[in-house]
Amino acid sequence: MGKEMNQEETLAGSVEENSANQEEAVKAEAETTQDSFQKELEAAKKEIESLKDSWARERAEFQNYKRRTAQEFSNIKREAVRSMVAGFLNPIDNLDRVGSTTTVTDELKPFVDGVGMILKEFYSVLEKSNVYRFFPQGEAFDPTMMEALSSEEGDQYKEETVIEVYQAGFFLKDNEEKFSLRPARVRIGKPRA
Repeated sequence: MGKEMNQEETLAGSVEENSANQEEAVKAEAETTQDSFQKELEAAKKEIESLKDSWARERAEFQNYKRRTAQEFSNIKREAVRSMVAGFLNPIDNLDRVGSTTTVTDELKPFVDGVGMILKEFYSVLEKSNVYRFFPQGEAFDPTMMEALSSEEGDQYKEETVIEVYQAGFFLKDNEEKFSLRPARVRIGKPRA
């Protein structure tokens, strides 16, 4: 019986020891698994941040591309209108000279009136393309839209002012910006130096 008891105690001790070893092994495995999951979680978080950054860069690049493309399209459109309209400006000026003739005989009146109607149609077509004629008489001189062919100084001028227009100018209006197609040729009055 003593032997049996010893065997039972040894067995119980072995079972307890095995049980403790198994618990430690399970604990160690759980910690290893938890560490592994933690590392995977950190790696996934880093990958998510990397993807977010990459997405944000791609989005910004796409926005810049859209902006550049829109600007290029606007420039191409403006240049196309400018080159098309440039060929019509001198004939329009000549028709305008005919239409503004002060001495018209009864025989020429229907002809001059017809030229005036043609001019109105030209200006209407140009305005539909956002091209406008301007006659800056009395306005402040703007070197981006006007070309000063002559000037005079006087005490009556507080700033450079257009006092005579030799030739009307034309501009293209694009998104509230004005682009000179042909500057108005003017004479300006300047304050005395």
